Amino acid sequence: MFLLLVSATEFEIRETAIWLNNRPVSVNVPNPELLISGIGQLQTAHALQKKIHSQRPDLVLQAGFGGSASPEDLGKTFAIGSDRIADLGVMGKTGFRNIFDLGLDRADRFPFREGKLENPYRLLLDWSGLPILEGITVNEIKSADFAGFQRNQDPVVESMEGAALHYVCLMEKVPFLQIRSVSNILGERDKSRWKLKEAGKSLHESLVFLIQKFEKTDETIFRI
Repeated sequence: MFLLLVSATEFEIRETAIWLNNRPVSVNVPNPELLISGIGQLQTAHALQKKIHSQRPDLVLQAGFGGSASPEDLGKTFAIGSDRIADLGVMGKTGFRNIFDLGLDRADRFPFREGKLENPYRLLLDWSGLPILEGITVNEIKSADFAGFQRNQDPVVESMEGAALHYVCLMEKVPFLQIRSVSNILGERDKSRWKLKEAGKSLHESLVFLIQKFEKTDETIFRI
Protein backbone atom coordinates (compact mmCIF):
# COMPACT_ATOMS: atom_id res chain seq x y z
CA MET A 1 0.00 0.00 0.00
CA PHE A 2 1.07 3.54 -0.74
CA LEU A 3 1.42 5.92 2.21
CA LEU A 4 1.91 9.62 1.48
CA LEU A 5 3.47 11.53 4.37
CA VAL A 6 2.78 15.27 4.13
CA SER A 7 4.30 18.11 6.13
CA ALA A 8 4.38 21.85 5.59
CA THR A 9 8.13 22.04 6.27
CA GLU A 10 11.10 19.70 6.34
CA PHE A 11 11.92 20.91 9.86
CA GLU A 12 8.80 19.39 11.40
CA ILE A 13 9.53 15.84 10.20
CA ARG A 14 13.31 16.02 9.87
CA GLU A 15 13.98 13.28 12.40
CA THR A 16 11.45 10.96 10.76
CA ALA A 17 12.91 11.61 7.31
CA ILE A 18 16.37 10.63 8.59
CA TRP A 19 14.92 7.49 10.15
CA LEU A 20 13.20 6.52 6.90
CA ASN A 21 16.36 7.03 4.86
CA ASN A 22 18.48 4.88 7.17
CA ARG A 23 16.25 1.92 7.90
CA PRO A 24 16.25 -1.32 5.86
CA VAL A 25 13.28 -1.52 3.51
CA SER A 26 11.65 -4.62 2.05
CA VAL A 27 10.73 -4.68 -1.62
CA ASN A 28 7.21 -5.63 -0.58
CA VAL A 29 6.96 -2.76 1.93
CA PRO A 30 8.15 0.48 0.32
CA ASN A 31 8.92 3.55 2.37
CA PRO A 32 6.26 6.23 2.58
CA GLU A 33 6.74 9.04 0.09
CA LEU A 34 7.42 12.46 1.62
CA LEU A 35 5.63 15.55 0.34
CA ILE A 36 6.74 18.94 1.65
CA SER A 37 3.67 20.97 0.79
CA GLY A 38 4.76 24.44 1.86
CA ILE A 39 3.19 26.66 4.50
CA GLY A 40 -0.47 27.62 4.40
CA GLN A 41 -3.68 26.39 2.87
CA LEU A 42 -3.05 27.41 -0.74
CA GLN A 43 0.32 25.69 -1.11
CA THR A 44 -0.90 22.61 0.72
CA ALA A 45 -4.06 22.27 -1.37
CA HIS A 46 -2.18 22.65 -4.65
CA ALA A 47 0.66 20.26 -3.76
CA LEU A 48 -1.69 17.62 -2.38
CA GLN A 49 -4.18 17.77 -5.25
CA LYS A 50 -1.37 17.54 -7.80
CA LYS A 51 0.13 14.51 -6.06
CA ILE A 52 -3.20 12.69 -5.69
CA HIS A 53 -3.92 13.08 -9.39
CA SER A 54 -0.51 11.78 -10.41
CA GLN A 55 -0.31 8.87 -7.95
CA ARG A 56 -3.29 8.15 -5.74
CA PRO A 57 -2.24 7.13 -2.21
CA ASP A 58 -4.00 4.59 -0.02
CA LEU A 59 -3.55 6.93 2.94
CA VAL A 60 -2.46 10.54 3.35
CA LEU A 61 -0.82 11.19 6.70
CA GLN A 62 -0.26 14.86 7.47
CA ALA A 63 2.09 15.62 10.35
CA GLY A 64 3.31 18.84 11.89
CA PHE A 65 3.38 21.17 14.85
CA GLY A 66 0.43 23.12 16.22
CA GLY A 67 -0.66 25.41 19.00
CA SER A 68 -3.07 24.75 21.85
CA ALA A 69 -4.74 26.90 24.51
CA SER A 70 -3.85 24.37 27.20
CA PRO A 71 -0.35 24.20 28.73
CA GLU A 72 -1.06 20.55 29.52
CA ASP A 73 -1.01 19.76 25.79
CA LEU A 74 2.57 20.97 25.25
CA GLY A 75 4.77 18.24 23.80
CA LYS A 76 1.86 15.88 23.19
CA THR A 77 0.65 14.57 19.83
CA PHE A 78 -3.00 14.42 18.84
CA ALA A 79 -5.09 13.09 15.98
CA ILE A 80 -7.40 15.73 14.53
CA GLY A 81 -11.00 14.58 14.33
CA SER A 82 -12.28 17.62 12.47
CA ASP A 83 -10.85 20.89 11.19
CA ARG A 84 -12.29 24.22 10.12
CA ILE A 85 -11.11 27.44 8.56
CA ALA A 86 -11.32 29.63 11.65
CA ASP A 87 -10.64 33.07 10.20
CA LEU A 88 -12.62 33.01 6.95
CA GLY A 89 -15.25 35.67 7.51
CA VAL A 90 -15.72 39.16 8.90
CA MET A 91 -14.57 40.71 12.16
CA GLY A 92 -17.11 43.38 13.05
CA LYS A 93 -18.00 45.47 16.07
CA THR A 94 -19.99 42.61 17.57
CA GLY A 95 -17.28 40.01 17.00
CA PHE A 96 -16.33 37.49 14.34
CA ARG A 97 -18.84 36.01 11.89
CA ASN A 98 -17.76 33.23 9.55
CA ILE A 99 -19.02 32.65 6.01
CA PHE A 100 -21.79 30.39 7.28
CA ASP A 101 -23.00 32.96 9.83
CA LEU A 102 -23.06 35.51 7.02
CA GLY A 103 -25.14 33.26 4.78
CA LEU A 104 -22.44 33.14 2.10
CA ASP A 105 -22.32 29.35 2.15
CA ARG A 106 -24.25 26.47 3.70
CA ALA A 107 -22.69 24.89 6.77
CA ASP A 108 -23.82 21.42 5.63
CA ARG A 109 -22.78 21.65 1.99
CA PHE A 110 -20.35 18.83 1.26
CA PRO A 111 -17.63 18.46 2.36
CA PHE A 112 -18.66 20.60 5.35
CA ARG A 113 -20.77 19.33 8.19
CA GLU A 114 -22.04 21.97 10.58
CA GLY A 115 -19.28 24.19 9.21
CA LYS A 116 -16.55 21.67 9.97
CA LEU A 117 -14.43 19.38 7.82
CA GLU A 118 -14.77 16.10 9.69
CA ASN A 119 -12.57 13.09 9.22
CA PRO A 120 -15.16 10.35 8.49
CA TYR A 121 -12.58 7.57 8.76
CA ARG A 122 -13.33 6.81 12.39
CA LEU A 123 -11.52 3.47 12.26
CA LEU A 124 -8.36 5.31 11.21
CA LEU A 125 -8.69 7.76 14.08
CA ASP A 126 -9.13 4.91 16.57
CA TRP A 127 -6.35 2.93 14.86
CA SER A 128 -3.91 5.80 15.48
CA GLY A 129 -4.15 5.26 19.23
CA LEU A 130 -3.76 9.01 19.73
CA PRO A 131 -6.05 11.27 21.75
CA ILE A 132 -8.41 13.13 19.42
CA LEU A 133 -8.97 16.90 19.37
CA GLU A 134 -10.59 19.27 16.93
CA GLY A 135 -8.42 21.47 14.74
CA ILE A 136 -8.62 25.03 13.51
CA THR A 137 -6.74 26.40 10.53
CA VAL A 138 -5.77 30.06 10.30
CA ASN A 139 -3.97 32.36 7.89
CA GLU A 140 -2.89 34.83 10.56
CA ILE A 141 -1.33 33.90 13.88
CA LYS A 142 -2.60 36.41 16.43
CA SER A 143 -0.83 37.42 19.64
CA ALA A 144 -2.37 40.13 21.81
CA ASP A 145 -5.58 40.36 19.80
CA PHE A 146 -6.50 36.73 19.61
CA ALA A 147 -10.02 37.08 18.17
CA GLY A 148 -12.94 35.54 20.02
CA PHE A 149 -13.62 33.00 17.28
CA GLN A 150 -10.76 30.92 18.68
CA ARG A 151 -11.07 31.47 22.41
CA ASN A 152 -14.77 30.60 22.52
CA GLN A 153 -14.39 27.07 21.21
CA ASP A 154 -13.76 23.67 22.73
CA PRO A 155 -10.10 22.59 23.09
CA VAL A 156 -8.47 22.77 19.69
CA VAL A 157 -5.11 22.45 17.97
CA GLU A 158 -4.26 25.29 15.61
CA SER A 159 -2.34 24.97 12.36
CA MET A 160 -2.05 26.75 9.01
CA GLU A 161 -2.62 23.69 6.77
CA GLY A 162 -4.98 21.20 8.40
CA ALA A 163 -8.24 22.33 6.80
CA ALA A 164 -6.65 22.13 3.35
CA LEU A 165 -5.78 18.47 3.93
CA HIS A 166 -9.30 17.65 5.10
CA TYR A 167 -10.95 19.55 2.23
CA VAL A 168 -8.87 18.04 -0.58
CA CYS A 169 -9.02 14.48 0.74
CA LEU A 170 -12.77 14.65 1.37
CA MET A 171 -13.37 15.98 -2.14
CA GLU A 172 -11.08 13.34 -3.68
CA LYS A 173 -12.36 10.55 -1.40
CA VAL A 174 -8.87 9.63 -0.20
CA PRO A 175 -8.44 8.27 3.35
CA PHE A 176 -6.49 10.69 5.52
CA LEU A 177 -5.20 11.28 9.01
CA GLN A 178 -3.89 14.53 10.45
CA ILE A 179 -1.65 14.43 13.52
CA ARG A 180 -0.29 17.46 15.35
CA SER A 181 2.26 17.79 18.11
CA VAL A 182 1.70 20.85 20.31
CA SER A 183 4.74 23.11 20.36
CA ASN A 184 3.30 26.33 21.79
CA ILE A 185 0.44 28.03 23.58
CA LEU A 186 -2.02 29.85 21.32
CA GLY A 187 -1.42 33.57 21.12
CA GLU A 188 2.01 33.32 22.71
CA ARG A 189 4.81 34.62 20.49
CA ASP A 190 7.65 34.18 23.00
CA LYS A 191 9.52 31.37 21.27
CA SER A 192 11.79 30.90 24.28
CA ARG A 193 8.79 29.29 25.95
CA TRP A 194 7.93 27.01 23.05
CA LYS A 195 8.54 23.27 23.37
CA LEU A 196 9.85 22.53 19.88
CA LYS A 197 12.26 19.84 21.04
CA GLU A 198 9.61 18.02 23.03
CA ALA A 199 7.04 18.40 20.23
CA GLY A 200 9.51 17.10 17.66
CA LYS A 201 10.34 14.06 19.76
CA SER A 202 6.67 13.25 20.36
CA LEU A 203 5.78 13.71 16.69
CA HIS A 204 8.66 11.51 15.53
CA GLU A 205 7.78 8.72 17.95
CA SER A 206 4.14 8.86 16.85
CA LEU A 207 5.10 8.77 13.18
CA VAL A 208 7.44 5.79 13.61
CA PHE A 209 4.68 3.94 15.46
CA LEU A 210 2.07 4.73 12.80
CA ILE A 211 4.32 3.96 9.82
CA GLN A 212 5.32 0.60 11.25
CA LYS A 213 1.72 -0.16 12.15
CA PHE A 214 0.53 0.85 8.66
CA GLU A 215 2.92 -1.66 7.08
CA LYS A 216 1.28 -4.49 9.03
CA THR A 217 -2.36 -3.50 8.66
CA ASP A 218 -4.98 -4.13 5.99
CA GLU A 219 -7.46 -2.01 4.11
CA THR A 220 -10.27 -2.43 6.64
CA ILE A 221 -9.05 0.67 8.48
CA PHE A 222 -9.91 2.77 5.39
CA ARG A 223 -13.63 2.10 5.70
CA ILE A 224 -16.01 4.88 6.69
